[in-house]
Formats: sequence, C-alpha cells, structure tokens
Amino acid sequence: MATASELLDLWVDTFNAGKPEAFQAHVVPNGVAEEVGTGRRMNVQEATTNAQAWKGAFPDARGVIENRIAAGNQVVGEIIWRGTNTGSLNGMPPTGKVAEIRAAVVLTEQDGKTVHVCHYLDVAGLLTQLGVMPRPPS
Repeated sequence: MATASELLDLWVDTFNAGKPEAFQAHVVPNGVAEEVGTGRRMNVQEATTNAQAWKGAFPDARGVIENRIAAGNQVVGEIIWRGTNTGSLNGMPPTGKVAEIRAAVVLTEQDGKTVHVCHYLDVAGLLTQLGVMPRPPS
C-alpha cells in the first residue's frame, strides 16, 4: 500500500515520463484533482487529459520535488516545473521559450490510493516567462 509521499513521487514521475495516464491506477474512482492557478476541478479522466495537454505544450517538462512535508495521510510538496513551450497551450501558439514555474501540491491518500490532489501552480509567472503577460513593475 502506497503512502501519500510515495503517491506524490508517482504523480510527478508519471508526468515526467510523459505517461500521466499511468497514475490513474493510483487514484480512487471518484478522486478529485484541483488546479488552483487555472480554476479547474477535475475527475480522474479530466485530470489525465489536462496533464497530457500540459505535456503537449511542454514536451520536455520535468518536475522536481524540492521539499516535502508528510503527516498522516497527506503530503505537501514544493515542486519546480521546467520546460520549453513548443506546443499549443490552451489555444495559444507555442513561444519556444523556457519556463521555470514554482508550485505546491497537497495530496491526500486513503487506503494506498490518491483521493485528492490540489496543485497550486504559478500561472501568472508562467505567462510572464512566456511573454504573453507583462512583467509587474519592480
């Protein structure tokens, strides 16, 4: 039976490998994923499709877990996502620019499976790095 910390590793590793659908086996059927930076709340299939879209926009994207805190059936991970925008992102044409995005994830486990993932993603930072949103004044 997987711990919350092990499930967080799997969540990042399956994305990095370009096989986010492989994570579905580690989620309860009624599991929920939230992507706070985009306002999305998704079921398992929608979350997989969403991860595939991100990987399509940033094919070389990789996440690195920089820090984690685990307690009971939850883990919080600080993740750095890095990748080059060579594919369409929500209808926006690729920019060819490299982005490094900070994120935090709260993952909740029950009976060795993921029940809930809440991904706090710095979308404003991403759009600024891609040049589609102006940098805020210093």
